[in-house]
Amino acid sequence: MEPRAEWLLEDARRHDRDRAVAAMVCPERQRPAVLAVIAFNTEIARVRERVTEPTLGHIRLRWWADALDRAAVAEDARSAPLLRTLAELRTWRDLRPRLGALVEARARDLDDPPFADVAAAEEYLAAVTAPLADALALALGRPELVGDAAVAAAARAHGLVGLLRAAPARLRQGRRLWAADLADAGARAQLGRDAAARANALIAEAAAARLPRAAFPLVAPAALARQHLALLRRNGYEIFDPRLALPSRVTPGFVLSWWRGRL
Repeated sequence: MEPRAEWLLEDARRHDRDRAVAAMVCPERQRPAVLAVIAFNTEIARVRERVTEPTLGHIRLRWWADALDRAAVAEDARSAPLLRTLAELRTWRDLRPRLGALVEARARDLDDPPFADVAAAEEYLAAVTAPLADALALALGRPELVGDAAVAAAARAHGLVGLLRAAPARLRQGRRLWAADLADAGARAQLGRDAAARANALIAEAAAARLPRAAFPLVAPAALARQHLALLRRNGYEIFDPRLALPSRVTPGFVLSWWRGRL
């Protein structure tokens, strides 16, 4: 793997392990492009945790949006090496609007309203994961999968599990992801049950679509999310279980899904 791709892979392993695993099951030729998109998503997703007030976050997101525009018209991107990497991709012209939509969707993070329920969380995830899934499909060299409903469903499933797993850490930071009273064990269990049921339904929807084998890297994070869904089922949907915060593992079940090329 080229040095730049190795650096991007290490960054993904630190900040987005599930998508790092997905990148590793990509064809080697497409891996650097996929990793560059993952790195961009990480940068945008982490804006909220890097700023002390929403205004600063909006300024930072505006900077990224403007930098995308500059790169799109071939102006220099020396201040953002990641953008230079992205702008060099042959799919850049189609990638750029998807990355711009991702920046716009992440503005919601800065307002910090807790999700009223699973449906509200899924609405947010649809806005955030759809442009990312499309960008990854382009980076993978599968433009026919842009806008694919099954890929989008798998992305939302992975996102729902991620929001459950992140809830305890966000509370420790003084942020509420969910409107439910998480101090109440019954409310926590109900939230976990509702979110897990929806995530499982979305994974089943994606699996039923019989995507081509080459699409597996796009749904691999949802395959990894199954282990956290299984843990929730075993522990009575206790989202404060510290094991949920542990990184996903490449289990025999995941390897089988990869080998078959299906969820």
